[in-house]
Amino acid sequence: MSNKTYNDLLCETSEILVEATQVDEALFEAGAAERTALQPLLSEIRIRYTVLLARLDTVYDQLLQPQKRIVVRRLLEACLGRLIEIKHDLVELNMSDYTYDDDEGLVKLQVTPYEAEPVVPQYFIRERQEEVNSRRQFVIDTLTKLGYEPPKPQPLVLTEQQAVLIIQSHERARQGRLRGQFMKEIRLLKEKGRDQKTEMSATAATAIQRVWRGFIARRETRKRKRQEQLLIGMELPPYTPSSEQKRAEEVKEYRRDLQSEREIEYKEALDTIEEQLRKQHGVKINEQIGDELRRWISEYYERTERFPELPPEESGGSRAMYSRQGTGMDSELSKSPVSSKESKKSKDSKDKKNNKSEENNKAKDEGEDLNMFKCNNSAFLKDLVNANEEFEDIWKFKDSTDDPHERYYKDVIERDKMVKIEQEIRKVVDEMMRSELELLQAAYDRDRAQKGKKSKKPQKARRGGKKSKKKKEKDLTPDRTTESLFEELVSNGIIRPYPITKIDDFVGEKSYVGSQWRSQGQEPTPCLGDIRQLIKEYCILPLGSEHVRMNAPLVRSVLISGHSGSGKKMLVHSVCSETGAMLFDLTPANIVGKYPGKSGLIMLLHLVMKVSRLLQPSVIWMDDAEKPFVKKIPKTDKTDPKRLKKDLVKIIKGICPEDRVIFIGTSKYPWDAEQKLLFQCYNKIIQIPKADYGSISMMWKMKLHKAGALSPRLDVSCLARVSDSYTIGTLLAALNAVLTTKRRLQLRVRALTAQEVAVQLSSREPVYAEQESSAESWWYKTPLEKRRQKTIQMLQELQQENEEKEAAKK
Repeated sequence: MSNKTYNDLLCETSEILVEATQVDEALFEAGAAERTALQPLLSEIRIRYTVLLARLDTVYDQLLQPQKRIVVRRLLEACLGRLIEIKHDLVELNMSDYTYDDDEGLVKLQVTPYEAEPVVPQYFIRERQEEVNSRRQFVIDTLTKLGYEPPKPQPLVLTEQQAVLIIQSHERARQGRLRGQFMKEIRLLKEKGRDQKTEMSATAATAIQRVWRGFIARRETRKRKRQEQLLIGMELPPYTPSSEQKRAEEVKEYRRDLQSEREIEYKEALDTIEEQLRKQHGVKINEQIGDELRRWISEYYERTERFPELPPEESGGSRAMYSRQGTGMDSELSKSPVSSKESKKSKDSKDKKNNKSEENNKAKDEGEDLNMFKCNNSAFLKDLVNANEEFEDIWKFKDSTDDPHERYYKDVIERDKMVKIEQEIRKVVDEMMRSELELLQAAYDRDRAQKGKKSKKPQKARRGGKKSKKKKEKDLTPDRTTESLFEELVSNGIIRPYPITKIDDFVGEKSYVGSQWRSQGQEPTPCLGDIRQLIKEYCILPLGSEHVRMNAPLVRSVLISGHSGSGKKMLVHSVCSETGAMLFDLTPANIVGKYPGKSGLIMLLHLVMKVSRLLQPSVIWMDDAEKPFVKKIPKTDKTDPKRLKKDLVKIIKGICPEDRVIFIGTSKYPWDAEQKLLFQCYNKIIQIPKADYGSISMMWKMKLHKAGALSPRLDVSCLARVSDSYTIGTLLAALNAVLTTKRRLQLRVRALTAQEVAVQLSSREPVYAEQESSAESWWYKTPLEKRRQKTIQMLQELQQENEEKEAAKK
């Protein structure tokens, strides 16, 4: 695609963004509203921001102009942060982590359910590609030094009799092929002699033509039918990418290389232009600011017969002074600061007023109807609007015909640098003026013979804000480098490599009836596609951006529960892969025998938290997350799982918004743990449900199509019904067991049947009804679900009371 294509796409996105922010601002102006009326509005706004996120990601990935990309990056991060805020508002509104898109909103915006799922921005990994690759290579090199080798497939071991039988069968096949070739040559020689004696009759020629034409016609019919089915989506396209797709990827890579070249040119231009401007205008600006300040000081002295005080740098310096209206009374008031007693009285009165207002608000909130809901304040909406206005003012209508190669604009750099230079010079001049004013004040005091009375020194401006109560952790390894700590954790198996896994590889359909069921008062069962979206919103999107992580609602820890083979580890690996994070493994079985004793445990936790902050983004993972909180440990378990029981809460609470660190636990049997302690550790609970028919059918189609085993003879619907009670991991293991190398070679001759897969599944363990009922009963004990049930009960009681009152009136 050309530069014009992406510039036009950016302009269209800006217009859509204006509409979305107007709807969003109107929602805040409306204040509290009924839950039933607010839910479709929030759902529609979420879909709008999801579409905008995909568009901005495409533009940011391919746009060449470096100064425009800065604005697009601001828009992209603000849009991402606002999307996460709306997600948390919807969770509070529905009292459920699962958000189902409203059908009317999808139809109104002409968006499919898959387009309404947030995309993972490509810059999460692309702008840190070298750093991520170097860290992965360091882990692999360290493990190689220690003698670790990746597991290799075991060679096939045969007995002597088995080897003899294989050799004999191959030798017989070779002799058969030779004999067949010899007989074929003899037959061809006989036919050749017969053809020379007699000529072909007209009847034989007609028969051959009829057969050939019929074959050609049937082939063309099959080809047209396949093209029609591909067009309407009834048949999957070939798995291998076409030449057009390869060409498109090559063009994208070429534009990314150009993009990095433009970025380097832009950074070099920033330094060179700043140096030129300092040489040309630095002295002039210095003199100009100094003359303005001296003129203002002399005018102030003539008017008040005293010298003014320059505001401190924290208050804006001399620039803040020009913003004041009038210099007489304002400056005198500024010279007579409020006493500490008066400030304390004012603070006490404000605190009392605030306490009274809080009590009144609490009383009002208690009396409010449960049906009302108000969205939380946004930290990203204002930035989103400002960035879009900046784009429209500067870039939207800027003529780019003079610069077809999308290089930097020199005039924009000069304007920004002049502002920066002027601010830096003003700070220097302000310091010089403060020293001159002190000398003038001293000379003025001497002239008036007021040596006994000391002139009041200007009070230093107090820095606002309270000191953080958080105590700094004692650094147990102050003299060690990050590389040495990194190597130690890798050698002990705490930091471990992980397979590159995309979140979209977690195949599953979304729940299409969720919104309708909720409107009818029923809570729908989520599908695997909803789990994938939840992992993106809670783990990947906040962790990938530093700005979003600091300002968006904080999720410190997530517990992922599910049956064996449901994809828990795959989701953890996908979080690490999509964000380029380091994986720290605190599984009880992994840390057994490492860092023994109480001091060793303290050192382990210190190293994990310190290195995870230094190498952020980081994921701290614990498999079998229920084991530290199990009431009674089996005697056969030698891993000492309760070793981390007391420290887990401290670890998770120590994660701050500035830390791009998340704690993820995975568990097969979370109901075995003490629920109170378990829920204290994890902010969010995600339970992977049993795979539904739609997700299983989609998985079979994709995997069989990738393997080349999908054929019209294979009944995928029947296969999905048969495999209904198995997890996705079990189904994939059965498919790999069926599609051996020998069976793959036979697919052209003998198509795969559902019976072959069903026979393989019969020897594997399904998910039993008892396990499902245990998981379901545990889910109803989770904090958010208990809160939802309690709210529903209160609403039903209120509704019943209102009905009784109406009946009494009648």
